[in-house]
Amino acid sequence: MKKLLIACLTLGLALSGTFVSATETTKIDQLLELQPGLSREELMVGIEETAKSMGTSETEVIDLALNELEQTIAEEQGESRLRGGSSGARYLTSADRKGDIFYTPSSTLGIQHGHVGIYYAKNRIVESIPSTGVRNITHTSRNVEKNAVMQLVNTTQAKRNAAADWANSRVGKDAYSYNFVTNRQTAHTGAKNCSKLLWSAYIQKAGIDIDRNGGTGVYPIDIRDSSYTRTYKVIL
Repeated sequence: MKKLLIACLTLGLALSGTFVSATETTKIDQLLELQPGLSREELMVGIEETAKSMGTSETEVIDLALNELEQTIAEEQGESRLRGGSSGARYLTSADRKGDIFYTPSSTLGIQHGHVGIYYAKNRIVESIPSTGVRNITHTSRNVEKNAVMQLVNTTQAKRNAAADWANSRVGKDAYSYNFVTNRQTAHTGAKNCSKLLWSAYIQKAGIDIDRNGGTGVYPIDIRDSSYTRTYKVIL
């Protein structure tokens, strides 16, 4: 009986002082597989914080996060097939205004996820990438794929300016985070990925949520397809 009890307990995995079932552990493993670079510890902390914020169970958060991530990847992969895979290097052009954003197809270890950045000036962008975290570069230094888009965010120019200024204020301060899964609940300052950078900038400085679906995470494609963003140029 004692051995049986121990065997049952080992089917679980410690999470926030509780145990998750073998099924939940499998789903956590799936999330980690689909998010290269994300550590188990960071994911578990994010799940706990999101559950508290949403007033729901960690089991529900795991289900919501995995469903959203799988749908996002499927959508990105579908678009990639239509493009015929990687289309080679193209470059951004200058923006119409400060605070505009761009989206480009992108992948990590074969997982399609996209990439976004914000124009700090018409010829400079701010973005977050794994090697440097948040950085400011000229627009011509950013390679993009075919069908990358440049977009206007539907708010006032003063708020666009404020969002771009805030993003630029994180240059050299915020490292990169691979956590897209629960990045809506992480702090606005500190390690962040590309979509978290833009989302934080606009929700803080313009008071608008540029995540299209309000899921557990905000992904680049969520920003591209937000009701607040409008494409004015497609790079072919």
